[in-house]
Amino acid sequence: MSDDKAEELKKNILSPYQWVRILYMAFYAVACWVLLFVLPVIIVCQVIISLITGDDNSNLRDFGKALSDYFHQAMNYLVYATDEKPWPFSDGEDLGDAFSDSGDDDEPEDETPAARSAAQSSGDDVFDDISFTGDQKPERASDDGVDYTRADDGSADDKKDSA
Repeated sequence: MSDDKAEELKKNILSPYQWVRILYMAFYAVACWVLLFVLPVIIVCQVIISLITGDDNSNLRDFGKALSDYFHQAMNYLVYATDEKPWPFSDGEDLGDAFSDSGDDDEPEDETPAARSAAQSSGDDVFDDISFTGDQKPERASDDGVDYTRADDGSADDKKDSA
C-alpha cells in the first residue's frame, strides 16, 4: 500500500495541471496584493468626494465595485473555491458588466448612499435641537412631562411643585 501512496504522490507532484495552476495563483496573488493598495485609495477618494459634494462619484463607485468583484473572484481561485480563472485569463464577461450602463444595477439611481442619507435626515432628527452657539433653546418638551430646565433662582423647582 505504501507503493500506491508513493505513486499517487509522484503523479500529483508531476502533474502539469498542478504546476500551471500554481503559476496562475502566483499571478493572482500579486494582482490581489496590488489591489490591497488600490482599493483603499479609491475608498479615501470616494470619502473626500462625498464630503465635498454631498454625493458619491458614480464612476469611482462603479470602478471600485468592479475591482472588489475582481478581488473576490481572484481570492476564490486562490483558495480553490473555484477552478474558473478571473480576468485576464477568462472571457471577462463578469468584469465588463460592472462598467455597462444597462440600468440593471442592484441599487436604483436615486437610492445612492447620499440620497438615503438625505431621506433619513428629512425625517425626525434627534439632534435638531442641539446648538453649539447657545443662541437657540430646544423647542421640544420632554416626553415625560417633567421640565428639566434649571434656573439659578429656583424657578424650575417652583414649576415642578405647582404641577
